[in-house]
Amino acid sequence: MMNSIVNDLNRALAQQILVNVYQVNQDVVYTGYVTAVGAQGLILATYDDYGLPDGAVFLDLNVVDEVEFSSDDLDNMAFRIQTAHDEHFVAAGGLTMHFDPQRDLRRQVLSHAWVDHLVIMLVLNQDQHFYEGLVTGIAADKVTIQLLNKFDYQDRPVREIDPSQIEVIEFQGQELSLQSAAATRLQKLPHQETVTVTSPELIAGTLRELVGRELFVALIPKHDQDLFFVGRVNTVTADAVILNLVDMTGQFGGYTLMRLSELHAVMLKSDYLQTMRLFTLLNQARQHPIQPVLNDERLFDATDDQFTARLTQAATFRSIIRLKLHDGTSVLGYPAQVGNQHFIFHEVVDNQVDQVGKAYAITDVDEVAFGYLDAYLTERQLKVEGDL
Repeated sequence: MMNSIVNDLNRALAQQILVNVYQVNQDVVYTGYVTAVGAQGLILATYDDYGLPDGAVFLDLNVVDEVEFSSDDLDNMAFRIQTAHDEHFVAAGGLTMHFDPQRDLRRQVLSHAWVDHLVIMLVLNQDQHFYEGLVTGIAADKVTIQLLNKFDYQDRPVREIDPSQIEVIEFQGQELSLQSAAATRLQKLPHQETVTVTSPELIAGTLRELVGRELFVALIPKHDQDLFFVGRVNTVTADAVILNLVDMTGQFGGYTLMRLSELHAVMLKSDYLQTMRLFTLLNQARQHPIQPVLNDERLFDATDDQFTARLTQAATFRSIIRLKLHDGTSVLGYPAQVGNQHFIFHEVVDNQVDQVGKAYAITDVDEVAFGYLDAYLTERQLKVEGDL
């Protein structure tokens, strides 16, 4: 089995084929180009879901389950990589290191990270956690990591790890590059106790005070209180809020419209909000605030029913949007025949459009996500392939 995997990796390396690498014990699938195959592991120059270079990953050969050369997913990724290139998407996270496959690849990555003060992400054997941090020392049998926690600045232990226990190392990706650039400042920022508003009668007023201001908030929905949407408050209507979202790399992430009645809490201060603020400032300094195909300057009428308005506009332009329904399900697609109370929704699953569509009540919709990069890419591919 191992031999066939090594053969596959060497073929991918020699022919420079875009591959998916599946892992034995993790759901994370890495897409990219193999750049080195060593005795114990490999280096894959990876791409994110949008087709942008996203650094690289070292994988121990023992965790590789399969190397996939051909699939619908790879076709979609190839389309996205080409689109990102054609549309001049801003990318900060390509692989710049060179590796000697005759030497221990894992140690080379750790050494590079130590010398260049890079934040890396580690997965250890028999451990389900992901660890992010800076390498502060390397010895023959141990590597010292100053762990970072962008959610809680008080949680910053130093760990000594046996390198042989390290199965996965992500490095030089978009988010990790930002963390590397921000590391010294993040380590100096004081811990911020989390401040949230949970009282339903205060939520709307709190959000109204934040309209048009540069402050970041996090909205926590009732249906999943582990989930939160970070961004700036754009508009508050009688029953809803529109947020200009910020993604994990501090870039504009489209818009989300949410019913006020479905909000569990509004987070006003936290360590993570401090982190996102810093990431956003770094992106602005690097001239990377927004992807060129997105528009972060949209304004909305606070006196309109925004659910009807967003559905109507998406129906007019056949724009791809994502809905979260009151029963908790999410659907991606485009609406049609938007009436006073009902609409038809044509769902898109695996780039296949349900041409018949399904009827929903407008009041069934709790959230609408729109104007974000994944929706743009899905829409563009459907149009190119003649399905939209």
